[in-house]
Amino acid sequence: MNEQSFGLYIHVPYCIHKCGYCDFNSHPIKRDEMETYVSALIKEMTHYSQKFSSAGTVNSIFLGGGTPTTLSATQLARILEECKKQFNIAEDAEITLEANPATIGSDQLKSIRQAGYNRISIGVQSFDEEELKLLDRAHGVEEIHCTVDRARESGFSNLSLDLMFAIPNQTLDGWENNLRQALVKNPEHLSTYNLTIEKETSFGKLQSSGKLVMPDEDHQLELFKRTIDFLKENGFHHYEISNFARPGKECKHNITYWQNSNTLGLGAGASFYMNGIRSKNTNLPANYIREINKKHTAVEFSESLRPRQAMGETLMLGLRMLKGISIMKFEDRFQTSIRAIYGDVIASLKEKELITIEQGQLRLSKKGLFLANSVILEFI
Repeated sequence: MNEQSFGLYIHVPYCIHKCGYCDFNSHPIKRDEMETYVSALIKEMTHYSQKFSSAGTVNSIFLGGGTPTTLSATQLARILEECKKQFNIAEDAEITLEANPATIGSDQLKSIRQAGYNRISIGVQSFDEEELKLLDRAHGVEEIHCTVDRARESGFSNLSLDLMFAIPNQTLDGWENNLRQALVKNPEHLSTYNLTIEKETSFGKLQSSGKLVMPDEDHQLELFKRTIDFLKENGFHHYEISNFARPGKECKHNITYWQNSNTLGLGAGASFYMNGIRSKNTNLPANYIREINKKHTAVEFSESLRPRQAMGETLMLGLRMLKGISIMKFEDRFQTSIRAIYGDVIASLKEKELITIEQGQLRLSKKGLFLANSVILEFI
C-alpha cells in the first residue's frame, strides 16, 4: 500500500432492530428520511473530494452500519456511482458492503454486485438458533444459508462472515460447531469477535443487574485459542487478532485502519483520520442531514494529534496485526527512534516474553497475543 492512497468509509446508520450488545451508531429505519440521507452523503462527499483532491487514490471503500442493506439497491448504486465520480478509485479497489441476513434478497444482491460492490461482509454471529435469540438477532439460521448462497449466485467471489464467541453458556464444542458450519459456506474471510458488554447497551444493563452472566476469562481464552488452531488447520491465515483470511483475501480496508493510515469517513457518526487530524461526525441522522445541508460538513469533534499521541495510536493499532509493525517505517514516519521513546516499555515487555523483534518487525508474541489488550495499553 503506497503512501498516496487512502480508505473511504461510509456509514449507513439505519437498522431494522438494535441488538442487545450493539453500541454502534444505529437508528430505526425511517423510509422518508433515507433518500434525504443519501443526498446528504453525496453533498458531504463532494465537499471532501474537493478538500482532499490531492490525497491520492482510494484503495478501498467500505459501507458499514447500522445496516447498509436497509437502503435500496438503487440508493446503494447511487452512492457508489458518486464515489467513482468524486474520487480517483484504484482499478483493483476493494469495495465492501456489510449485510444482515434479515435485510437482503436475491434481486437486491444481484443489483448491488452489478453496481460494482465486489466484497460482502455478512453479519452471521452464530449458526445456533438459541444463540441467535440470546444475541437478539433479527435473523435465523435458514436466512444465513439463503443469504450466503444468494450472494454467491449473484457473483460475489469475496465473502466475509462475522461470528461471535464467548456467548453466555457457549461450550467449546458449540463454538467449534459454529466454525465448522461457517467453513461449509467456504468464505474467503472470517471475523471472530469476543462478545464484549458495553455499559450503555441493553446487555450492559442486564449484566449490571445480574441477569446476564458472561463466561469466565479462562473459558473465553480457551475459545479464542481453539479459534486460532481450528482456522489455521483449515487453511486460514490469522493476520489480525480477530480476523482470518484465505491467502490474499485479507481485508484491505481494515489493514489501512490498523496501519493508522488516512481514512476518510462519511455519514452520521463516522470517524475519520486524514493528514494527522482525527474528526467525528454528529450521530443523529436528522442532525447530520441538517448540518450537511447548512455547511456541507457535520463534524462535531476534531483534533490534531500530537506526535506522541500519533505514535501511541500507530503502535496500538499496528500491534493488532500478527505481522506487527515495521520499525523502519515507524521511524521514517515519525522521524525518531522507537527505542528513544519506548525503550523501557519494549525492554520490559520483551523480558516478560510478550513481544518479539524479528527482521525489523515489532510484534506480539504468542503469549502476548492472548494478553493483547493489556500489552498494547503499555504504549499509550
